[in-house]
Amino acid sequence: MTDPTDAATADMSNLTVNPNAPKGKAKRDALRSNEIEVQAMWERENVFESDAADDGKEKFIVTFPFPYSNGHLHIGHAFSLTKSVFRAQFERHMGKNVLFPFAFHCTGMPIQAVSSLASLACFVLDAL
Repeated sequence: MTDPTDAATADMSNLTVNPNAPKGKAKRDALRSNEIEVQAMWERENVFESDAADDGKEKFIVTFPFPYSNGHLHIGHAFSLTKSVFRAQFERHMGKNVLFPFAFHCTGMPIQAVSSLASLACFVLDAL
């Protein structure tokens, strides 16, 4: 059985960006093409999927405080997230079965504030 990381490494070594590409969109297009190719490889290899079956691997879970989706993402989100992503990848490379769930959080006070505004708007419209 071949090691899937060897195939992934071979695929990654074929990615290129032409340094002599003319100004404009050529470099962007090459990077986008590489991105699509790498994402397809990730999908084929199920790189970011985790099976909780007892396969003898040590399990590792990473959590991240979900950002609210009611505001703009900023560099602080990226700073915190990259630490979690780095640790998840490190543990994956160490042979552990890693689960790293990620989502956006849409509950709590921001929802309450919108609900209050909606109620106020309905009250004002009813009064007209």
